[in-house]
Amino acid sequence: MESPPSLVQLSATPIFNTKAVAIETTVPPDTFRAWERRYGVPRPQRTQGGHRLYSERDIEVIRWLRDRTAEGVNISHAVLMLSNVLEEEPEQAIASLTTVRNLHQMVIEMTKALVSFDSVTAERILSEAFSMHQFEQVLLELIQPTMVDIGDLWHNGSINIASEHFATEFIRRKLSSLINIFESVALNSTIIVACAPTELHDLGILYASLFLSRRGYRVVYLGARVPKSDLLEAISKINPAMVLISATTIDAAISLLDVAQAVTAQFPATKFGYGGRIFNVNPELQTTMPGHFFGHDARELVEHVSTVLAG
Repeated sequence: MESPPSLVQLSATPIFNTKAVAIETTVPPDTFRAWERRYGVPRPQRTQGGHRLYSERDIEVIRWLRDRTAEGVNISHAVLMLSNVLEEEPEQAIASLTTVRNLHQMVIEMTKALVSFDSVTAERILSEAFSMHQFEQVLLELIQPTMVDIGDLWHNGSINIASEHFATEFIRRKLSSLINIFESVALNSTIIVACAPTELHDLGILYASLFLSRRGYRVVYLGARVPKSDLLEAISKINPAMVLISATTIDAAISLLDVAQAVTAQFPATKFGYGGRIFNVNPELQTTMPGHFFGHDARELVEHVSTVLAG
């Protein structure tokens, strides 16, 4: 997690109007005015005419709160975190921010909570992780390994399908809510994201959608088992810059091939990409698939997407 602004080093001179702050922070004025009313931050001064003027300190505080809420931290919790740290001496603040719990230990605790149907504890662990670690690190080093561990427990018979479904739906809700946050500030190209017609597992493309949304892309998420005809109709209506389809099994990859051929033939101007576990474990499948393979994880996908769309 990035450190809060060092207020001592920033100017407190009120010189920026509301419009300038909105441009500098990309936060809508209604949002940071609501923060001011409810939580007392930021703390603008007023002109004789009653207009707000903000300082560099105020702008940095707004930026920091923006980033924490974008990472999934509740705004009241983010304000509390900011207040607690800024009340300390600078040396103490640095120490408190660098003393973070190991994500590996959190995976163990998160797995235990979810297989025990303990959503309260799982929620607490997730909030703590987002407050202490970088956003993408939490996705790839906490949430993803937790779901792998839970999948392994189900496959070896240590937990039943009810536990696995509970965990999956908990994570799906969290990822979907985060995507909704980023959708409100989407500025870049539109990308359709979906599963192959016979693909049931959609957590992978939820990760991908979240990474893309966080980078400013407008993601149209269609979910699992999208029929070819429905996908083609969606493309004709939305006219996206790119379509990304996921497959995790051989059967899903076979159905994806039919989709890939149809999309690339009917919409040659639309970039087509694919990914999923089956292409990682059987890379030879990539040679038969039209379009672009977008890497082994969500980080690689985002980089490949930006390169392809820029080309």
